[in-house]
Amino acid sequence: MDLIDYEVPFKGIVEQSIAGIYILQRGRFQYVNETFAFMCGLHRDQLMGARLRDVANPEQVTDLMAQYERLIQGGAQGERFVIRRTLRHRPGSFEIYGTRVILMGRPAIVGVSIDITEQERQRQDLMAATARLQELMSNANMVREKERNRVARELHDVVGGMLTAIKFDLSRVSWAVERLISDSTEEVGRTRSSALTPLNDTVKELIQLTQETVEAVRAVSEGLRPGALDHLGLCETISQGLSRFEQRYGIKARMHMQGDRCVLSEATEISIYRVFQEALTNVARHSRATEVEVDLSFADDFLSVQIQDNGTGFANDGTTHAGHLGLLGMHERARELGGRAEFTTSPKSGARVRITIPLTRDIDAPKSRRDKQ
Repeated sequence: MDLIDYEVPFKGIVEQSIAGIYILQRGRFQYVNETFAFMCGLHRDQLMGARLRDVANPEQVTDLMAQYERLIQGGAQGERFVIRRTLRHRPGSFEIYGTRVILMGRPAIVGVSIDITEQERQRQDLMAATARLQELMSNANMVREKERNRVARELHDVVGGMLTAIKFDLSRVSWAVERLISDSTEEVGRTRSSALTPLNDTVKELIQLTQETVEAVRAVSEGLRPGALDHLGLCETISQGLSRFEQRYGIKARMHMQGDRCVLSEATEISIYRVFQEALTNVARHSRATEVEVDLSFADDFLSVQIQDNGTGFANDGTTHAGHLGLLGMHERARELGGRAEFTTSPKSGARVRITIPLTRDIDAPKSRRDKQ
């Protein structure tokens, strides 16, 4: 393309530009600079006069030509298009932008291109790293649940059994001491009673302490792996958890449910319950709330769980989501279920945690659970 005299000063600028520059008219390249030709992986003389259709990536021809037609007709202004190079020795991508102009009485496209190979590589590396991190977090959650389940069983079956045996033996000792006191002769009785009564009182105190320890072990075991999930399902387990929360912290707790409940898989129930636990822990530790509400909403294709309090809400310093492992854990559990987690706050409503997950009704739940319900 010949340049008239007043365009000569711009030739050096265009030719040395680090951005690719091109002109398309009637579907053919009327001008390209060396940078654009290099991005395409072709020589400049191969592009001059060539049809856009002939030099485009075969897999992208249809979409690229459709965008060209929209541009030439005056639409899609500012729209970008990413072209992937098919060269084995120099793979990569570059994006092109175009603007419709009138050149020598005919519509044409004048545009620029920018090589984004490095950005695409970094983006793919980031996506791969994110995928690996998500896989790691998912695996960590799975391992943690298995370990919690194991520890809960050990506490309930082994430690709980040992404490029950100790309580039983202490009861036998108490009974034997009471028999010794009652069977003593009157002469010796006063001396023996004065010696055995404190021992009997101590044994009774040990029995009471053992019973309290048994209850504490049961509470810890239940916190690690709620047994109610296996027998009652998610809704009743959450309801029981709210009742215990209200009794422990004195924060008024209410629960609402909408829609027809459906049977959920064990993994889904555990993940939702863990979100519920973490949200209530945040309320107890940070919110200074006096009320908390839990809403479960079952729809045809999704389940929504919302925990909202009337406390101080989340911090507004930009670290709420990025630095709080509990909230990150909720995000990840929702993601593992194919859903999403949302955290909002306002001066009047306090903090609100909401997770929404897709549902496949009554498909992957164990048959025994369905029969029970």
